[in-house]
Amino acid sequence: MTFSDGTYGGNEQALTVAKAYRDAVLSVVSPLTNSDMRMQVRKNRSEGSNLPGVYYVQPGNHYKKGAWIARIELQVEGHESDPATKRRRKALTRTFNVGRYGYDEARRLAEEERIRMVLAVENGDEPALRSPDALALHRKLSNTED
Repeated sequence: MTFSDGTYGGNEQALTVAKAYRDAVLSVVSPLTNSDMRMQVRKNRSEGSNLPGVYYVQPGNHYKKGAWIARIELQVEGHESDPATKRRRKALTRTFNVGRYGYDEARRLAEEERIRMVLAVENGDEPALRSPDALALHRKLSNTED
């Protein structure tokens, strides 16, 4: 929906109507949680996977037989000098080469990895760390630095 200044008699009136509309919609339809947003299937998703954050890279210079990639974006703490409007994010990816695993197995592994990454974020773990031993060591070192 758009609420133009000309239609509503100025910037403040249009903003008031827009906020009232937003509040009315949110009272009927609850907003998505962070977890729901991470798992939402986008229209521009890669063919072959219904899981968001999993996509196929065609054979080319980097991957001779193609690859399936699991990807997640994480928010990064900003610096004091960064403008308040800047969103700092980092992407973590894990690649499963079709030449090594085969097309279907590489896709399955990428989908499992994406789910593991999302669960790690929801549990407050570092999604880049895969093994339980690596997670335990990471927690131990993080606690000794504080």
